Amino acid sequence: MFSKILIPVDLENEAFAEKAMDVAIQQAIDSDAKLHVVTVIPGFGMSMVGSFFPEDAMNKALTAVTKNLKQYASNKVPKAIKVSAKVLQGKSHKEILKESKAVGADLIVIPSHNVTRVDKVLLGSTTSRVVERAKVSVMVIKP
Repeated sequence: MFSKILIPVDLENEAFAEKAMDVAIQQAIDSDAKLHVVTVIPGFGMSMVGSFFPEDAMNKALTAVTKNLKQYASNKVPKAIKVSAKVLQGKSHKEILKESKAVGADLIVIPSHNVTRVDKVLLGSTTSRVVERAKVSVMVIKP
């Protein structure tokens, strides 16, 4: 049914994505699909922000996060599934949508925040934006 599945994970809160990762893995097994695991870090692109960091700070951050993401994917995804891991920089929803298009994903599996009473009817802002702007199917997984 699906050939390429994209799943964004937050490495700062791996437990948050655990259920979504389980669903994405099962979808990949059922469809013999490739799994694209991504994480998004904010960019230092704005000159005002970037000026507070040494020149090589972003490269070091990218290297460290890439290593962590690959380790995460290696630990979570069964060996029988083809998997890629990539770190993206920028606004989360925009980068997730761009990467979905770039890899030709036909499904995005994304976790939704555990909501409070006040915002019970709302999804997390990143999830909400991905759902409303995606050109492919999006499966939202509640915690």
